Amino acid sequence: MVLAPTVSAAPSPTPISPVATSAAGATLSGALSGTDSALATDSATATNSGIATVSAEIAPIVTEKQEKDITATTPKTQDKLVEFLNQHPISSLTWYNPLQYGIRRAIQNGVPANIVVLILLFPVITAVISVARHVIGLKGFGIYTPAVLSVAFLSTGIINGIVLFLVTLVASTIMKKLVQRFQMQYLPRTAMMLWGVSVIMLLILIGLSFLPFSIIFTIGIFPLLIIMLLTEDFLGSQLTSQSEARQLTIETLIIAIFCSFLIGLEPVQQFVLLQPELTLIMVAALNMIVGRYTGLRLLEWLRFRSIISE
Repeated sequence: MVLAPTVSAAPSPTPISPVATSAAGATLSGALSGTDSALATDSATATNSGIATVSAEIAPIVTEKQEKDITATTPKTQDKLVEFLNQHPISSLTWYNPLQYGIRRAIQNGVPANIVVLILLFPVITAVISVARHVIGLKGFGIYTPAVLSVAFLSTGIINGIVLFLVTLVASTIMKKLVQRFQMQYLPRTAMMLWGVSVIMLLILIGLSFLPFSIIFTIGIFPLLIIMLLTEDFLGSQLTSQSEARQLTIETLIIAIFCSFLIGLEPVQQFVLLQPELTLIMVAALNMIVGRYTGLRLLEWLRFRSIISE
């Protein structure tokens, strides 16, 4: 008897349930979503950690700069000046201390002490500039530009202020060359040059933000605007002579740097705050003496000393 080969029937495949498929897909999707959520959380945490680290590194630099900057109305600056006044009390109001008495009452009523000091120091700056002009022989861009520039340098720091001033001069010179081709009227031409200077300065600040420099974190908006607006004097001086413009710029920088260094000295600030009457009287007397001086300036004497000696 021939045995027929036994053919075992293949097991029928188990049908895949749509419900099971959906459940598996949901499980996988949930796992992927959980992974993405975890990655997003880690990324956000890393970003926030990086920002916090940079902020932690920058904060001491900004705080230290603000504590030394008398143009910034910060509690640290105010406390230092107020403490100095408290250490040197005055008697009751008399004929020789009305300003001292008034200043102390104003500070007690909330007037920032550093603003009072800057107002008292500004006549000192202008007197120094007049001495530099009529006694030494440094011209500069008049009296307004060096005075305002010295206050800007006091806020930004002398080195940072010089760098900003020179960069602004280069930017204004470039824009002057470009705008000259359009043959515009004076005011629109000046506005266009300041537009270009603003764009260039903005691009420079954006570029510096990617570098490990702390200068951009300690620059105030008003000193920067002052430096940018003062370029008009430099551009106006270029109309006569390039060499004269460079000379006036260098002399302006010398005067502004000296005045900034002078008013940045803490003993000078304390003296004008403690003796405002004496400060104003001394400045007025110095202006009267310089105004009546008609002799040779120091630079003229050095230039013609060989002729004078003969």
